[in-house]
Amino acid sequence: MKAVVGLGNPGARYRRTRHNVGFMLVEELASRYGVKFKGGKGEYMIGISEKLDTAFIKPLTFMNNSGTAVKDIVKRYDVKLEDMLVVYDDLDLVLGRFKIKKDGSGGTHNGMKSIIDHLYKDSFPRLKIGIDVAGRRENGSSVDYVLNNFSRAEKLQIRDILPEATDAVECFISQGLEKAMNTYNQRQ
Repeated sequence: MKAVVGLGNPGARYRRTRHNVGFMLVEELASRYGVKFKGGKGEYMIGISEKLDTAFIKPLTFMNNSGTAVKDIVKRYDVKLEDMLVVYDDLDLVLGRFKIKKDGSGGTHNGMKSIIDHLYKDSFPRLKIGIDVAGRRENGSSVDYVLNNFSRAEKLQIRDILPEATDAVECFISQGLEKAMNTYNQRQ
């Protein structure tokens, strides 16, 4: 089985924040396949697409503890790390862009750091969705920025990029990481 893990924070207060684009993408993917989320046996919501033989996951551990849920998913569902794609927000990518990577560090993203700490590895695919906008760094802390809602204009940019990013995830599932990177990273 493959797994697509969208990172975010649970609860209505965080639903539309920049930090929750991982949840947004996984919800878009689930919607395409008519998959409903339900409580998992651990601290996450899960929806399984029989057609894709893929689990769509939303950890409920809050961003900074995402590794707890991801470790449980990997063990419980016997998911190989190369078959797991983690989707999350990236402050180093411009809003409206995304990038697929084979592996790497967690950088400044605490959710990714938590996953790497819990798995003891950084060798798993990820899709980073850009949330950076001009002037962000001058207008306050990164924590405040990621935990705030998108502006109206930013929502439109995210709405426009989510379908293509979801296509990239589908490509990863059906054709593999290399094909997804070669096809979608070049468009960016």
